[in-house]
Amino acid sequence: MRIILLSKVPRWYSFRADRVIRRLARDGHEILAVVAERASTSASLREWLWKFGPRLFVEKSAQKLLRLAGLKRAPQGGAGKRPESLTRQIATPPVYFVDSHNSEKCVELVYSLRPDALVLRGCGILKRPILATAWLGAINPHYATLPTYRGVDVTEWAALHGDPVAVSVHFVTEHVDTGAVIVSREILVEPGDTTGRLRDKSAAVAVDLLAEALNKLEAGVAEHTAPPDSAGRQYFAMHPRLRQLADLRLKGL
Repeated sequence: MRIILLSKVPRWYSFRADRVIRRLARDGHEILAVVAERASTSASLREWLWKFGPRLFVEKSAQKLLRLAGLKRAPQGGAGKRPESLTRQIATPPVYFVDSHNSEKCVELVYSLRPDALVLRGCGILKRPILATAWLGAINPHYATLPTYRGVDVTEWAALHGDPVAVSVHFVTEHVDTGAVIVSREILVEPGDTTGRLRDKSAAVAVDLLAEALNKLEAGVAEHTAPPDSAGRQYFAMHPRLRQLADLRLKGL
């Protein structure tokens, strides 16, 4: 399928080692472009630091730099040669920056590329014109069970309440996390996990679920029956003290 990724990142952010792009390209999908809404560096760093916590934030930053460096190295022969599946270069799609995904300029750009589907990667609420640019619709990985946990910081809210942590890939509508769920999977909570670690696990699972959801879309077997807009509960930004309590609950304290 012909796919456009919608994201929100600073201009310096690189998609060269992006896991979703590599996985979907490996599955035979054509990534037409990444259309990114501009985000300030300070706001992005605060968001990533909040999501993962200081230790994991540093680890992930180092890993990303190593992945980018690895893509620049030529494969080495001999016993240390990496498998072809790991060294094969995948072309990075063009990246377009816009002021808003809901702007007329963005809608015109995306429409001109004629995508079959849109894949969201950390966007705000999208309006009908941009959602209508792809005939199969837009899908989004949500880090919680739907419709039980709609909104933001839902990994943390589920952990605080002692409920299963999950990833759900769903159709995107103009409302908050109310579209039909295509695929969903619970995340294994292990000793030593924090809410940041669970988010990291969720990000890895989301790659597989996005691929599965797109396969269902392509085959015409994706679920389109959505719960009522009033189903579940919408959650908002969690206070840091409650985040600490969620982590303590994960530790069994």
